[in-house]
Amino acid sequence: MDKRRKSAYIEYNYEAAYQKKLHNLEEVNAEKMLKEGKVKSLYATKEIRAGGQLEVEIYPEFSRSQKDLIPDEAKKKKQRQAQRDLNDKNSQKECIRTIEENFTDQDIWGTLTYTDDTMPDTEEEADRNMVNYIKRLNYRRKKMNLPNLRYVYTTECSDRGRWHHHIVLDGDMGMDTVERTWKLGRRNQIRRLQRDENGLIGMAMYITKKKRTDGEGKYRKKWRASKGLKKPKITKNHYKFKQKDVNEIVTGRADIETKLNKWYPQYKMTVYEVKYNTMNGRFYISVRMCRSHEKNEKEKPKIRRFKR
Repeated sequence: MDKRRKSAYIEYNYEAAYQKKLHNLEEVNAEKMLKEGKVKSLYATKEIRAGGQLEVEIYPEFSRSQKDLIPDEAKKKKQRQAQRDLNDKNSQKECIRTIEENFTDQDIWGTLTYTDDTMPDTEEEADRNMVNYIKRLNYRRKKMNLPNLRYVYTTECSDRGRWHHHIVLDGDMGMDTVERTWKLGRRNQIRRLQRDENGLIGMAMYITKKKRTDGEGKYRKKWRASKGLKKPKITKNHYKFKQKDVNEIVTGRADIETKLNKWYPQYKMTVYEVKYNTMNGRFYISVRMCRSHEKNEKEKPKIRRFKR
């Protein structure tokens, strides 16, 4: 796609614009919006590849002459709290994709805790403890002629006010070393990563769930990662899913999995969601898929709706 075509469309927060879930693909409202004739649109297909996972996001794009068709929810100056919530969701997505792209079953994830005597008073103190912990691991790795550690971690404060950390890291130095190097708690859990039909998404969503991080009831998203981690591969096109395809999917005239198989035969769909906005009659379709050979082919993954 050339630069002129890229710049022809307005960047907007399409996730914020389409929040109403279409629970039934034969829903009368979908047919009504289509019949109103307001739905002619160019749809973009964004593909995000991370490890064995593929996310497909199908959403309408608008030229500058069509800017009035962009719902208010998508405009940055509107609904600041909604924008913050969207930023949190996007941060979680980025963390999950980073873990999927960089770590495998050979690596480790753990929960690191504190005793009463070592419990930090603030999030800043807890983070300093993690920085020092990673320095000690890197010191050990240098002695073993290993490169610096690759990691992703989060810091969390429980409802009881107890700090702890979740970390995903290289597994080439052994689980015993990873556990022994943490000196501040006794009830730590260290284990190998284990992929299922959804890859590492279940674990990644667990460690990035909305959490209290300041000890005072305020919730924030925060995760930290080592430098040099591979980034998910993101591409966008305008030819894979057209207006006709979207219409057929939302009205139930075509099976969404059949449509996907045309373009992604090496993947299996595991979860999907359809949302819409009555203001402009457009739809947003989001899908998660897993690479077929990374699961037991005898057992087809259960297809389910997203749960937010």
